[in-house]
Parts: sequence; structure tokens; C-alpha cells
Amino acid sequence: MRMAQRLVPVALFTLCAASASGAVEPEKQPIFANIVNGLLCGTSSSNPCKVPPGQRLVIEYASGYVFAPASSRAETSVTMAVTDPALGLNGAGFHVFPAIKVNTASTTDVFAFSVPLKMMLHPNATFYFSNVTGLSVSGYLVAFTGN
Repeated sequence: MRMAQRLVPVALFTLCAASASGAVEPEKQPIFANIVNGLLCGTSSSNPCKVPPGQRLVIEYASGYVFAPASSRAETSVTMAVTDPALGLNGAGFHVFPAIKVNTASTTDVFAFSVPLKMMLHPNATFYFSNVTGLSVSGYLVAFTGN
């Protein structure tokens, strides 16, 4: 009887682990992060992130920080610029995010922003954030079979 009691929790754990792994939606793979060859992209107009050919990018979250000269300002703003002809976007500022001051170190203020975001971009679309020092964009890629 004691042997059977030990097997039941192991069997339940195995079933739970199998169920959890099936919960990952295969159409939401692979995961996207704004790192290309170990370097950040999307931190300026000269360093945009580009959606891979044959894929759509669904951005789910963006966060980052800005270094600026010390001042009495409590916030600054960060603009996301998108070029996606299929959406009619031509690289002009598209979203503006407030960044609040989180620290002042000697002569430098540090501002941070963090925002859930739901945006889908087409293959070969590009985006970047202006006025950022560091940036993290996450989401997932899905196969694109349309025009």
C-alpha cells in the first residue's frame, strides 16, 4: 500500500507536466526579442528592427530607459516610429510613451518606461524608438502567407 501511495503523486506530476507543455501555442513561436546577433536593434533610426521576410511580428511588451542631463523634469517621452507600407505607416512617430524619472546620478537623470503593447507588423516592416538609451521589445513571430 505504501508503494502505491508514492506512485500516485509521481503519475500526477507527469500528467501535469505534459498538460503544461501542451499549453504553449505553436503559432506563437518563435519568441521575438529586439536582439540581432547579440546586439540591440530598434534604439535609433540608424539601427531599426526589421521583421523577417515571411513572418509577422506581434509585439506584446516594450520597456526601456533614457539617460538625459540632470534637470528638474519629472518625465520625458519616447516615440516609436514604424515603417510598414501594408499598414500605411511611413516611419513617422506612431506611439508616444511617457518615461518617468527613476534616478538622478550626479549629472545624469534616468527615466524609464514600461508598457504592454499589442501591435502586429508585416514582413520587412521596421520600427525603432527615439530618445532611448536601452530598450527591450518582446513578442512573437507568426508565419505570413498573405500578400
